[in-house]
Amino acid sequence: MRPAAIAFAAAGFIVSAAAAALVANFAVVKLEQATERLTKTALVASGQSWAEVRADGTLVILTGTAPDEKKRIQALDSVTAVVSSSRIRNRTEVAESVPVTAPDFALEILRNGSDISLIGITPDIGEDNPIHDALGTIDHMSLIDMQEPTEWEAPEGWASALEFGAQVVTGVERAKISIVPGAVTVVAVVKSDAEKNLLAQKLRNQKPDEVTLEMEITAPRPIFSPYSLTFVKTPESATLLCQALTPEGAAKIAKAARANGVSGPVGCEIGLGAPTDNWADIAITAINAVAEMGAGSLEMQDSGVTLISPEGFDPATFNRIADGLETALPDAYILHRVLTRKPLAEGEQNRPTFTAKRPAEGQVTLGGVSIDEISKQTLESYAEALFGFKQVRDKTEIAEFAPHGWTAHQLVALDVLALLDEGEISISEEEVVVTGKGQTPDLQAAIKTRLEEGFGADARFSINVEQLAPVAVEPDIPDPKICESDIKTLLEKNRILFPPSSAVIEPESEKVISEIAKVLNRCNTAWFEIGGHTDSQGREEMNRNLSQARADAVLDALLARNLLLGPLTAVGYGESQPIGDNETEAGRLQNRRIEFKLREGDPATAAAEEAAQKAAEEAAAEAAVIPDRPLRRPENLKILETDFTPTEETNGQN
Repeated sequence: MRPAAIAFAAAGFIVSAAAAALVANFAVVKLEQATERLTKTALVASGQSWAEVRADGTLVILTGTAPDEKKRIQALDSVTAVVSSSRIRNRTEVAESVPVTAPDFALEILRNGSDISLIGITPDIGEDNPIHDALGTIDHMSLIDMQEPTEWEAPEGWASALEFGAQVVTGVERAKISIVPGAVTVVAVVKSDAEKNLLAQKLRNQKPDEVTLEMEITAPRPIFSPYSLTFVKTPESATLLCQALTPEGAAKIAKAARANGVSGPVGCEIGLGAPTDNWADIAITAINAVAEMGAGSLEMQDSGVTLISPEGFDPATFNRIADGLETALPDAYILHRVLTRKPLAEGEQNRPTFTAKRPAEGQVTLGGVSIDEISKQTLESYAEALFGFKQVRDKTEIAEFAPHGWTAHQLVALDVLALLDEGEISISEEEVVVTGKGQTPDLQAAIKTRLEEGFGADARFSINVEQLAPVAVEPDIPDPKICESDIKTLLEKNRILFPPSSAVIEPESEKVISEIAKVLNRCNTAWFEIGGHTDSQGREEMNRNLSQARADAVLDALLARNLLLGPLTAVGYGESQPIGDNETEAGRLQNRRIEFKLREGDPATAAAEEAAQKAAEEAAAEAAVIPDRPLRRPENLKILETDFTPTEETNGQN
């Protein structure tokens, strides 16, 4: 063969070999890329993003550190699903395991009447749950269950603490019960100190030996109206009746009373309602003023202080002592002075008298003497309340002196005059004379009864009245809408205030509640609803409970005034009815409020209808419940519906 032909053949062979090598290398690269793509897709689809994969020719090398052995196997299974196991080289590792510890188990039970909330992390206690058994005994129970149950076994002390907590929740209407293994903490509110002591003793008796108990039980202080203190001293002895804001204040008053002649047990009732926080100090100053006279008496009612001298006491000395007391009193207090004179000798005149005349038509006329300007104003205001605004003409004069209780006797006289359609009453230290006529049933007996109540059965009465046949008249019933408007005006001027997150009424709000009670007394046939409202800060359920407690507190305070009121209901609306912007402090202040609204119809009927509606809603809710307590979908959760079509790479894979 010729050399040229041989050279051409050799060159062709070399070129073919090079081309074959190039094609083979390209094929290997493509195979590796496809293999890596398939295996990585399989790993991501199975959630094993921790694993790394690298192709080396036909081999697949799997590396990485798995969180646990289960994840390592899942990664290998994912790769095996797309690549033959003979091509896989598994070089993965498993991370060093960390021992799993049980969480700190705790359960908090919040109870407000029939409303119950359960919050906490709890172990597995099986089907026998003493808490649920205990809650089943509470009538009309409303439950919010926010427990997070686990599969952990109950630790030592959990079962006994849970059993004790179940006993506590059935015996306390308003409480927070915190349960941890071997310990129970109870924070409760009761109505009185006696109930507080009884509950504390009951819990101590029920507590198992292996359970630690901590208690914080409080009893809201009562509200007194009027807030009063009476101290009477004679040369031989002294007596004290009092009310105080705190036990410390009561002890200070008692100490001053004992130092000035009071013997035996001395105790003041503890409660709210005093016009100022330094009530005890003012009482001590006034008691010392009586002691300085050697005898006499002291009467304190709210911001009024009455200092009464013993009979025949020196006027100059009395005025000096009274001036000193008046100087020591804060501006909120008013001093009334009563200088008790000696009885006049026979034939002496200038005894105090009081007359009140009621004509058939026209104004009621008041004559005689009053103790001081305050008493004179009180007398005129009371008369206008009985006989009508601008229907009274007061011609009384301020006297230099008057017997003890003179103003009270004048008010009784006006009560008697109100029993007459026409007539006159006059009072003096010796006798009460009543004349006239009226339609009041059994008029003579009614007048005598009222006089005996106000003056005492030993007083001298002269009653000469004519019984008139009653004339049927239409009752003068005020318009309830006017009463609603009056209450709204009062609340616009003075809001009913509460401390943050509390249902205890602030002392400065007692005055406006008293004014509201007077309006409700005027419209005592109308049905009013007391609505409690909050801002949106905090959970909705807690806000509703707080607003209900505040509405209940206002209702209790109104009933404590002992006035004739119409039907009242208390409703807590929580944050559901804002009148201001909850994004601003000013708006939130507007939303934290108490409102009074006039309701139509009969309260009993309305309550029955609401109960029936609630029962129907609960029945409907129970019918819709799926077994095993499924999770409720949050209201703000949106479900996106999409079509899913398997690809060749994912078809048939998990």
